[in-house]
Amino acid sequence: MLGARTATEGAWYLASVGFVLASCYTVVLAIYRLNFHPLAKFPGPRTNAISSLPSIYSLLRGRLGFDNKKLHDKYGPVVRVSPNELSFNSAQSWEDIYGFKTGGRKNMHKDPIHVGSVDPLPGASTLTMSDDANHSRQRRALSYSFSERALKDQEYIIQHYVDILITKLKAKADQGEHFNLVNWLNFTTFDIIGDLAFGEPFGCLDLGAFHSWVALIFETVKVGALEQATRRFAEAGSWTQSVLLNMIPEYMRKRRRDHLSLSKDKVEQRLRNGGTDHVDFIYYILRQREKYDLHDNEIILNSALFIVAGSETTANLLSGLFARLLRNTDKMQKLYAEVRSTFQSEDVINYETTSQLPYLNACLEEGLRIHPPVPVGLLRTVPKAGDTIDGHWIPGGTSVSTGGWAASHNPANFSKCDTFIPERWLDGASGAFANDIKSGMQPFSLGPRGCIGKNLSYMEMRIILARLVWNFDIVSTDGVWQWSPEGEMKHMKAFTTWQKPDLNVRAIRKQGAGGRTASSYTAKTQAERLGEKV
Repeated sequence: MLGARTATEGAWYLASVGFVLASCYTVVLAIYRLNFHPLAKFPGPRTNAISSLPSIYSLLRGRLGFDNKKLHDKYGPVVRVSPNELSFNSAQSWEDIYGFKTGGRKNMHKDPIHVGSVDPLPGASTLTMSDDANHSRQRRALSYSFSERALKDQEYIIQHYVDILITKLKAKADQGEHFNLVNWLNFTTFDIIGDLAFGEPFGCLDLGAFHSWVALIFETVKVGALEQATRRFAEAGSWTQSVLLNMIPEYMRKRRRDHLSLSKDKVEQRLRNGGTDHVDFIYYILRQREKYDLHDNEIILNSALFIVAGSETTANLLSGLFARLLRNTDKMQKLYAEVRSTFQSEDVINYETTSQLPYLNACLEEGLRIHPPVPVGLLRTVPKAGDTIDGHWIPGGTSVSTGGWAASHNPANFSKCDTFIPERWLDGASGAFANDIKSGMQPFSLGPRGCIGKNLSYMEMRIILARLVWNFDIVSTDGVWQWSPEGEMKHMKAFTTWQKPDLNVRAIRKQGAGGRTASSYTAKTQAERLGEKV
């Protein structure tokens, strides 16, 4: 009995000592981070300076980009948002963090906290997650798929799926049917990128519903945010981080693996059919792979990446843009007038002609500004020697980013920054807009790791937008209230990219609108697609 009591007392003693030591360590660490840490001089909430938990909480709620913007509103252009992390919102910070470096300065690499859209395969990483040497090699090989020549060759593919979209919406217009515009924009962009990446679409437009694979893609983005949360709490690759990672439900992690597995099957099938004249991405890749030593696993990973990035960027922009146009009917009327007065026939609406429409392109730029496809900051690590960002000397090893939402909604960059005003992008913009710092908006990032698919995205956005407003008057029925930047987007979430709410509308056929000449393009039929195991 006495021995048991002694053992119990000993256990309590050790536990008490452990608690005291842990408490002392926590207090000392907090004092160090608040007063002696290399980032102690930068403004921000004391809780954020002490712990990463506030940022983790914001991230898991899908509010990190918005919460960081509020911190910038309070503390200024540079904010300490975590013990070893700074957020910026100035135009200059874009260039300093992501741009090409000169004068012996080293490029800033992806921060270990950052999680890619696709997990790596043995001996291979995606274009976005590879080291400098492999990134440069991959980018040169893949750039042919996104060149001006490729865009001209691929336009017929994009036009084909927009043809299907218009046909489907005309049927809804004739029935007076309301529909969720967000879904139909996603159907279109998923079918386009599926065809370009794998040589065949997902069939979303034909079905009028999301393919089961698409659900995996949405989950892939969420799981990436959860994994980033574990890396914010513990060093990437550490035992603690591994334990936390395993706490993510297996069914969610499996969906991320399933997306890659399905991509692998589709790419391998497309590679076996390498002799086709179908001008998808792999058509160009096969002509460059030996020159740049591009391996099968690299082709698989980047095709899986293109599915995620290539569909959501365009669909997000167009969804957000239509939400703003539906809230600002005077802007919508200007857009109708420009498109309909310029094109007497839908047949002449193409990449080249739409690039010459001032107001349509101003609407796209303003849509990208007020609703950036990636509202959160993409983290980089300052090189060991340190570097200057927006006039501030930043010690090596610091995690840094410029937030897409914070910079686009920074009044120092844009006058009336929360208001949708396409006119600010027109040549000769006067008044307060003449002083807008346009480089404060970088929706496709910039520098050596800027988005390789930027021009493809612009082509899709221009053609889809122009053909929709040429054919239809689009009227909101419900949902547009959820997209309000003036309300601090309180109904929205973003896990790297947006989780989009509904945007329910009714389409009314434009009087006298004919149709495009029937496309000669034939894709794999719906029956063939449904007969496959996908």
